[in-house]
Amino acid sequence: MEQYDLLVIGGGPAGLSAAVNGRRRNKRVLLVGKEKVSNKLRQAHRVDNYLGFPGVSGAELAASYRGHAVAEGVELIEDEIRSFWPEEGGFQAMGKEQLYAAKTVIIASGMPQKASIPGEEKLVGKGVSYCATCDGMFFRGKRVFFLSELEEGEKDANFLADICAQVYYLPRYQGDYRGLDPRIKVVSGRVLRLHGEERLTKVETSAGEYEVEGAFIERASLPLDSLMPDLALENGFIKVDRQMRTNLPGVFAAGDCTGRPWQIAKAVGEGLVAALSAVDYLATLA
Repeated sequence: MEQYDLLVIGGGPAGLSAAVNGRRRNKRVLLVGKEKVSNKLRQAHRVDNYLGFPGVSGAELAASYRGHAVAEGVELIEDEIRSFWPEEGGFQAMGKEQLYAAKTVIIASGMPQKASIPGEEKLVGKGVSYCATCDGMFFRGKRVFFLSELEEGEKDANFLADICAQVYYLPRYQGDYRGLDPRIKVVSGRVLRLHGEERLTKVETSAGEYEVEGAFIERASLPLDSLMPDLALENGFIKVDRQMRTNLPGVFAAGDCTGRPWQIAKAVGEGLVAALSAVDYLATLA
């Protein structure tokens, strides 16, 4: 398996900043992001507090960030890192279907996500899943509900349309949904509760109820404590020092996942610091 110097988890401002600055110091950098560029950034209509760029849109910044990373030679892969762990000589990280290896890791996964729907936490693994490609086959020929906060969820919903009897899709983002398989039924409203005791039986929304056997939830990132069990958190965020070092040697963090303020400038700066710290750490391994 190919080993990179630096694995960056997340494609928002912090992750792209870290990746660019790692490349500027001639390190082999792989950025793995669930989205091409942070959906939160792309949807920002107007940004007025980013120094030197008054009135810029989030979409313009996102395109500029990604273009810069590509020009620097950052390798970009769309995938979701579900966990990582230390191995001799570095770390290994598991995506949805692929394994990655790197000497250091920078976590820039954005705002921490938590189970927020009544009934969700109780029913995880009992009909509620966060990965359609991982668990979809368990619902072959059954009815499922797909709640997506990201446009990227359409790809997984299409996957489910090939194997499930019915897919209900509730998007929580702006879009035309033209990428969806015509067999998928797009529904509106917001999810109020997931029902069931031993198994999920029903999804209740503000616009109606759906009797289903499975529910898939697509959010920007997984809960932070699922990435690596020994990773220290503080008030729900990754605990770091001023060099963006976590409690785990060789693991750094930057951006919204480290806490407030949730601002682009803060994320970009922390990404830079994390990259410099990772480069310094790599020098100790030589």
